[in-house]
Amino acid sequence: MPLRPVKNFTLSIARTALDWLFPPTCLGCGEEGVFICPECFSKIKLVPRDVCNYCGAYTSKKGKCANCHDRQLPYAGFRAFAFYEGVIRKAIHHLKYQNDLTIGRYLAGLLTMVYQRTNWEADLVVPIPIGEQKRYERGYNQAERLAKPLAELLEIPFTSEALIRINEISSQVGLNHEERRENVREAFVANARLLEGKKVLLVDDVFTSGATMEAAASEVMAAGATRVFCLTVAKVNNLVDLN
Repeated sequence: MPLRPVKNFTLSIARTALDWLFPPTCLGCGEEGVFICPECFSKIKLVPRDVCNYCGAYTSKKGKCANCHDRQLPYAGFRAFAFYEGVIRKAIHHLKYQNDLTIGRYLAGLLTMVYQRTNWEADLVVPIPIGEQKRYERGYNQAERLAKPLAELLEIPFTSEALIRINEISSQVGLNHEERRENVREAFVANARLLEGKKVLLVDDVFTSGATMEAAASEVMAAGATRVFCLTVAKVNNLVDLN
């Protein structure tokens, strides 16, 4: 049997055993056996298909919204699964602050559905990195917890070494879009050896103003990538809510 199927089969058995020993409970209502029960899932506010290809804002026209129309952005497309509220917000907080690998795999499954509705053809999955101090304090990068299982599901190579964060940034909370862009300016450095000639899928948990994705995508393109696509679990619906 080929190595990949054996590895995937072993991981599947291990995950099934963990779910049996520690069954999940719905993050919305507490129902046992599921991460999000059907009733709570039905209340999720999904990001519609008719959105700007660059910021996810609703638009009646394909392509760019009015705010993005005159902007030259480094990535070719952006999509998110749902708006950052309710049970999706709880799921992301659970992933971000409790290092729940099973939640990461569940959310990666939702991202797979979003990716498959696009016409993107990425050949490398890269998580948005966090700074060393934050990684030291938290012990992990939540974007990796999404990007790695997503890459496995899509059968696309994954690396967390193609992009690193070289500057710790101050909190983005409460900043407007321009302040956020300035805050992440020159925050990343990309590895040209891993990125040259690649079509890259950048993955993160939440898209707020797009400043982080824009800065990361700029570095990836500068390192020789041919195209960059951006995918997140959630998108902030109202820029007043920037937590």
